[in-house]
Amino acid sequence: MTREECGRQRYEVRYVIRAILDARGLSMAELGRRIGVTAEAVSATVLGKRHSPRVLEALRREGVPEECLFDPRKTRDKAA
Repeated sequence: MTREECGRQRYEVRYVIRAILDARGLSMAELGRRIGVTAEAVSATVLGKRHSPRVLEALRREGVPEECLFDPRKTRDKAA
């Protein structure tokens, strides 16, 4: 996958994540408050710019599919 394709995929996936959170009555800011991080940390993790394990786990608990998350720990596990 090229860098451009990866960026496009991350851009599109954020809408899927937002829809899931919206369906549960959650904003990214509220999710951040619940887990003790900033809204910016949640947003950066959703976009794949950061990889906060706390945010990734919270998104999983809210029902975000694994294929929508950019978790380098999982990628590393697959490569091994």
